[in-house]
Amino acid sequence: MFAMIYKLIAWLQLDQTRLLILAPKLFQAGTAALTDYATYSLGKRVVGNAIAPYILFITLCSWYNFFMAARTLSNAIETTFTVIALNYWPSPATKNSDSNWIKNYRISLLWASLACVMRPTNALIWLFAGLRLVIQSSSHRFTVLLNAAIIVSIILAADIALDTFIYAGEFNVENLVLTPINFFKINVLQSISLIYGVHPWHWYFSQGVPVILTTMLPLAIYGYRCTPSKASDARYLGHLVVWVLCVYSLLSHKEFRFIFPVVPLMLIFAAIGLSSIPKKWRKLTAICLFLTQVPMALYLSLWHQRGVTDVMLWIRENAHPSMSVGVLMPCHSTPWQSIVHQPKMNMWFLTCEPPLHDEKDYVDEADRFYADPISFLEKEIGQPDRLWPSHLVLFENLLEMEDTKIEQLLTNDGYHECARFFNSHFHDDWRRQGDVLVYCR
Repeated sequence: MFAMIYKLIAWLQLDQTRLLILAPKLFQAGTAALTDYATYSLGKRVVGNAIAPYILFITLCSWYNFFMAARTLSNAIETTFTVIALNYWPSPATKNSDSNWIKNYRISLLWASLACVMRPTNALIWLFAGLRLVIQSSSHRFTVLLNAAIIVSIILAADIALDTFIYAGEFNVENLVLTPINFFKINVLQSISLIYGVHPWHWYFSQGVPVILTTMLPLAIYGYRCTPSKASDARYLGHLVVWVLCVYSLLSHKEFRFIFPVVPLMLIFAAIGLSSIPKKWRKLTAICLFLTQVPMALYLSLWHQRGVTDVMLWIRENAHPSMSVGVLMPCHSTPWQSIVHQPKMNMWFLTCEPPLHDEKDYVDEADRFYADPISFLEKEIGQPDRLWPSHLVLFENLLEMEDTKIEQLLTNDGYHECARFFNSHFHDDWRRQGDVLVYCR
């Protein structure tokens, strides 16, 4: 999708303008707005029109939704596809009263399949939803299963064909690229994701959801408890959330973004909770939500960790033919060519590729650097495949590490501080603390 955007900009001969950076952001903002509208529509569908102003307020107020929805992560577009699909997903009542339910079901299957293509773990949602639909569709069971088999097979075949063509350069039946199977094998069976962190089984319940919802958590719990029994679709969404959280809890590596596709469902329950509290407390509660959620959304989106983006904008603006850049930071700390857009520039950063070939005692490059920065620089920088660059980017905390003399080493090699960018007031990773510095040679 982003490649198509860049191709369009190039065709319009606007690839030397700031639109090159803004266009992907505008596209992602559009998908974020679409997610908000789909959440709003889903809330009205499962609860009723009375919930409309509350779900609109909660969705636009949520700090996590504000922070995540407009980021160019696969989880964000996965969430968009998931909520759209849920809008069309049939319920028992729908099948009995709506003659177009089969058409909507096919539309839902299409979006659900695309969501699973984006991230195969999304299939957990549709496994739960699909089994419920099959069990409750005694008279339409064959129709439900047949449509699912056809549409899912078509999307999966298209995905395999596209991935094979992209990765192999040509479509070859003998060398098919089965991305969903590879995804499952590497992340689940081989557990390679564990090198990026291990969390206790209760992390999503004890930290993940409380941090995501913060002050909305009591409302979401209350909203589920006071959901009318006749609103079976809403109850079912609550069961779906619990199912996803429980299954993800079985995996050792956990991240906030993994459960983003069910966050809109949690927001619907927070809206139900807000609409259900006594009227005299409703306005005060809304004000408290606004004062706790919106400042956090603005701070995290405008100030927190902004230096890692500002430094890449600076490199783009100061780029010249002889410029080269090395990033001495934990891997993927900064944006890359999505901002710099200088494909001919020699740029490198400390990597953290997973050990796909079962290497024993594997330690990634970034961890090896932080274990002994001086030794790493003396042995691995200055080699033919990684020369000392004209510009080094690093976190201020690197210069303050005990028993290291990195600043002296850089000074002796002709480097001096030439730019500094504020990054954050606090950070949970000690390696990423302090300002972002640029050292020029």
